[in-house]
Amino acid sequence: MSKHVFNKTNLFIALQYLTARKKQSLLAVIGVLLGVTTFIVLINFMTGVNDFLDDAVFNGSPDITINAQSSPEQKSRQFQATNISNEKRVAIDELLKKHSNVAAFANQVISPAILTSDTKQFPGSLNGIFPKQEKKMVNLERRLIKGKGFQSLSQKNNILIGISLAKRLAIDVGDSLKIILPNGKQETLKVSGIFSFGITTIDNVRTYMSANTLQTLLNKETITDIHIKLKEREDITVKTFLANTVSGISIGDWKENNKTIVIGNKVRDILTWSISFALLLVAGFGIYNILNNTVIQKRKDIAVLKTIGYSSRDVIFIFLVQAIIIGLLGAILGAFFGYGISYLISITSLDTSDFIIVDTYPINFKPSYYLLGVAFGILTTILSGYFPSKKASIVDPVTIIRGL
Repeated sequence: MSKHVFNKTNLFIALQYLTARKKQSLLAVIGVLLGVTTFIVLINFMTGVNDFLDDAVFNGSPDITINAQSSPEQKSRQFQATNISNEKRVAIDELLKKHSNVAAFANQVISPAILTSDTKQFPGSLNGIFPKQEKKMVNLERRLIKGKGFQSLSQKNNILIGISLAKRLAIDVGDSLKIILPNGKQETLKVSGIFSFGITTIDNVRTYMSANTLQTLLNKETITDIHIKLKEREDITVKTFLANTVSGISIGDWKENNKTIVIGNKVRDILTWSISFALLLVAGFGIYNILNNTVIQKRKDIAVLKTIGYSSRDVIFIFLVQAIIIGLLGAILGAFFGYGISYLISITSLDTSDFIIVDTYPINFKPSYYLLGVAFGILTTILSGYFPSKKASIVDPVTIIRGL
């Protein structure tokens, strides 16, 4: 026998063993196919849901929020807003401009209000913004459903509202909306745009109007909030930096403000990856059983091969080739089926009863997940094939021949 394990004879024998029992080989391929397909579909779907929620909630909200600390007297008043003095605002703005992880920041004036249309009335909240700053924080243009975006707020009597709020108030772009502020002042605004972040809890309350207009109505020149977007969201050291540098402010971060979503994402990730890899391992055990049975059935052939000079490495190679072929076929077919099923899910209509505004199921088609599924499917199959082949390589031909 040749010293080189990889040769045409060994490859020919491996292919012959693989095709001799076609049903077993086909079942092994199907096992890998189903494992990889399920892995890809689950990963695509669950990460798609997570990415959708992240995009709707985190990208539409600040990473860091700064408010003025409320005094006990202010906390006792139901609608008493806390204001950041102009002197403190300027100091914070200068610090944020110099911080390396700050992508953008925006000053806001936030106030509760009663929102009234011609037929309905609801309590709500007004976000008074400075359009040039807010454009760097929120990409409203891609979330705009009707009308104009932040540029329309250059006119003081315009307002932008979420689609869910627009439905509740039964108003559309161009209609009038009356606001009643805590100080008793009233103002009629024109709806210049309707947007959707995709989640009703946001679209049901979020409004944008000119901060200058709201400051005039509230008879104050100060702001109530400073919103910050970070370059690296996970790095929230700017929070500690501001807390140690500026006194009299309250600072919150995106993790604190969205604990339920953050925990939900972690739980879904753990479940998704655990179940997905478990399916591939189950498929691997099935392949192991099939190849192990093949070894048992081919004991006589193995004895003959070793008698005529085949080494243990040759025997391992012959059975390992079978596992590699099964793994490649199953993993590649699994990737195609995984993509096909994921695509069908992505075009399937989804009715969420207005809790989440989305037309179809969110699916993530990242190529890395397909490569991971294929690689893990092949690796599982190779390991499943190695142990039976290792077992076959130590078969004593004399013992087998004596038992014939």
